[in-house]
Amino acid sequence: MIGLKKKIKLPKRGSKNGKDAKTADGADKKVEDRNVKLITIDNYSENYYKFENGTIFPLRKLAYSNSHLNITYIANKDMIIAPIELSRGIPDDSIDGALEDKAYEELGLDPAVEYIIKYIETSSQAAEDNRVFQLFILEEDKYYELFSNLREEIKYVDFIVPAPLLYKSLYDHEVLEKNELHCFLYFGSYDATIVFYRNGEYLYSKSINYSLKQIYERYCEIVGKTIDENEFFTVFQKEGIKTSNIEYQQNFIKLFNEIFITVNDIVIYTKRAYKIDVIDHMYIGSEIGPISGIEDYAQNYLGMYAIPMLLDYGFQTQDTYVDQYHCMMVLTAISYIEHTDEPYLINYTKYKRPPVFYKRPSGQFAISIVAAIILASAYPVSFLIMAYMNEAVIYKKKKEEIPIGKEVRKYKQILASKQREKKRLNKILKDKKTLYDSKEKTLVQVYRKKVFYRLQSEQLALFANDMKAYNVKTDYMRSDYSKYRLGLISDEDERITNFVKGITQKYDKEIENINIAKIYMDDNSSLYRGELKVDLK
Repeated sequence: MIGLKKKIKLPKRGSKNGKDAKTADGADKKVEDRNVKLITIDNYSENYYKFENGTIFPLRKLAYSNSHLNITYIANKDMIIAPIELSRGIPDDSIDGALEDKAYEELGLDPAVEYIIKYIETSSQAAEDNRVFQLFILEEDKYYELFSNLREEIKYVDFIVPAPLLYKSLYDHEVLEKNELHCFLYFGSYDATIVFYRNGEYLYSKSINYSLKQIYERYCEIVGKTIDENEFFTVFQKEGIKTSNIEYQQNFIKLFNEIFITVNDIVIYTKRAYKIDVIDHMYIGSEIGPISGIEDYAQNYLGMYAIPMLLDYGFQTQDTYVDQYHCMMVLTAISYIEHTDEPYLINYTKYKRPPVFYKRPSGQFAISIVAAIILASAYPVSFLIMAYMNEAVIYKKKKEEIPIGKEVRKYKQILASKQREKKRLNKILKDKKTLYDSKEKTLVQVYRKKVFYRLQSEQLALFANDMKAYNVKTDYMRSDYSKYRLGLISDEDERITNFVKGITQKYDKEIENINIAKIYMDDNSSLYRGELKVDLK
């Protein structure tokens, strides 16, 4: 909260993608000497980079290249990501089917929708009798919506990786230490995500509704007018809440408060759900570069050691700043190339390059023809007989295929009709459920108003008891229905801060919004003052 004075010293920011940022011991293992040529693709923001000769540099336009491998990612919010437990008694060759069945059963997947389901097995969450798998689920229609344009532009996409798994490359290449628990908060133009890794293994991720685009739109709502987008992001990224522009500063504080209320809820949930005591580091980054002042705000609000996500990836950059996703895609692609048998390597691509000539069916066919010609020259009679036998078998199979083909077409038509009927009924069911949920919500609100309505005087009395418990005084208390304004006074600003934190936790389920604009020292009385605004549901 604003007013906390205790801060943690941050590492110095580097000028070239974070050369001075914290890295693991022995992180001098570079990738610049590897003979790898890559194109990294952000298909959401249409930003592209080329990596070759140990350097990454921007690419204006995509084009087919036979010498470069292509890699892109799927944003967290476009997928369903959830853990599924299976008994250790299930054999490995049955795991795919068992996970698919449990996914439809436990995650409520729509049977009428085709999904692409990938998974990794986690060791940190496994129980004695069960195995735990992290499922990454993507609708097939969404897949083609996201990547069909790449098929047209560059023909092949070698790697399509879930965005939360890009961070795994930081541990594989010793950019970060594995024996710690890290939290990554990253703001992209399309999606903003918070990702947790424990001991170098993916733990949990969650998208929040504060992508860079949504942050800009929310700021315009706060100020009640449309702000020039370029001006906004220049001030937001380079100055942040430390800006000298008072209007920007006040509104940024409101905006950051909203963002970190959401982040704090996710951190609390993750700690409780995965039995986490301490998060060692929080890395904060964005598509446009470090956001000034956000690490200080995160430390004060969350009580967590936060630093900018500026890491030494072991290769050179031509730009002052390169989107961290592109850097991680380089490391991820190298991991996929060098360790194709690793179980955590998830690849969604359906646009793979054809194998080398001798592994293709056509190549094998050509080789077989050459071999057949050579052998046929030595055994002409036997091969002639075999040719006639093959023709006879083919002729017989074709005759058998005619009635079977008609039957197949018949049942395909029946299935298509049933699918259309199923979609129609699902739509009716969805409309009915929406109507039901709406009425249920209204009834619940009416019931709560009748049963749980609390008198304003009673609530003021509760606040007064809370202030007494935290040794905080007041010079006024106002209420307007469910809105309360408390003038807080104390000889230490930390008591006011503890009081705010205390009632936030105590009335968490009842509070719709809580905010204290600032805590300041009264020059006349040498006391700390602040006005707390509490809006109850």
